[in-house]
Amino acid sequence: MLFCSLSAHANIAYPFLESEAPITAAKNLPAWFETIERAKQEEPLIRRCTTDRAACPRHMRSLRVILERGAGLARTQQVRLVNKYVNRFKRYRTDKRQVLTTETGKVYKYQQWVTLGEFLQRGGDCEDYATSKYQILRLLGIEPEHLRVLTVYDYYEREYHALLAVQLEDGSSILLDIDNRIFKRRPARYRFVYALNENFIW
Repeated sequence: MLFCSLSAHANIAYPFLESEAPITAAKNLPAWFETIERAKQEEPLIRRCTTDRAACPRHMRSLRVILERGAGLARTQQVRLVNKYVNRFKRYRTDKRQVLTTETGKVYKYQQWVTLGEFLQRGGDCEDYATSKYQILRLLGIEPEHLRVLTVYDYYEREYHALLAVQLEDGSSILLDIDNRIFKRRPARYRFVYALNENFIW
């Protein structure tokens, strides 16, 4: 049902439909919800960083500039600023894995998301780019109902990928990719799988 609904709106970037009921609450995806909770714990440090340069850790100094510069901009300008800023960080192709030894052997646990502070220190993969953009735009005052981290299937690369969907003030939407591309329509190469923000999953 979700795929059919999204496919019907292929001529727009992402349909932020008020009538589209979420599948479940975000808390029911623990890895994502725990990342959001950790991000909230970082917020006081980030806020101090913007008001007191001396309290700003080295890895957050560039973020301080972005938040100051973005505060007075229109939403479209904020989005472009944040997209370019995040996309310049170190990228690795796939999730880093942690090897856990159990009674039955080794288990590979893949890290799915990082917080903004973690990303600023070591970069990340496509999910981390989308999540970091989400977190910065939230710090700039964009409400969660206007933001969704999208998981898509890339037909060209034959793998899953993540983007950030943003609803603009005029009701239109755009997609932010990892190479500064901003899509006003859904690219044919991407098939939407699911979307989420800090409150819900669609």
